[in-house]
Amino acid sequence: MKKVMVKIKGTQGLDGQKSVVEFLGEGTLKKDGDAYIISYSDNAAAGGEAIKTVLTATGDDSVVLERSGAIKSRLLIERGVRNNCFYSVPEGNLTLGIYGKEIENRLNESGGKIKMVYTLDADMRLISENTVEISVR
Repeated sequence: MKKVMVKIKGTQGLDGQKSVVEFLGEGTLKKDGDAYIISYSDNAAAGGEAIKTVLTATGDDSVVLERSGAIKSRLLIERGVRNNCFYSVPEGNLTLGIYGKEIENRLNESGGKIKMVYTLDADMRLISENTVEISVR
């Protein structure tokens, strides 16, 4: 396991409206078989309560994004596949559909980048189109 700096740029929007969220913080990177695992905590996202995120990327085909703490979720993003995923916030629990449009994994043992493009829906109604770019160094 290697300590790294994690930089994230997330863009989400719908119908021409977009919002951008950025994060820079310390985390860890490790290789486990064919997968790369990035872990980090974000204290600002939920009013000071820590949210731990673990991202497991396997090739250019799938990413599992798991959160624990104030927000709990397990999102499975697979290229060309729609999955139902669990999402829990203090206000309640949701099941969201997530469709993976693109995964570009350029991670290696020294760091690198990963990009995910996906849509989120609820009851088959599109909520947002998302792009997440993560660089690790």
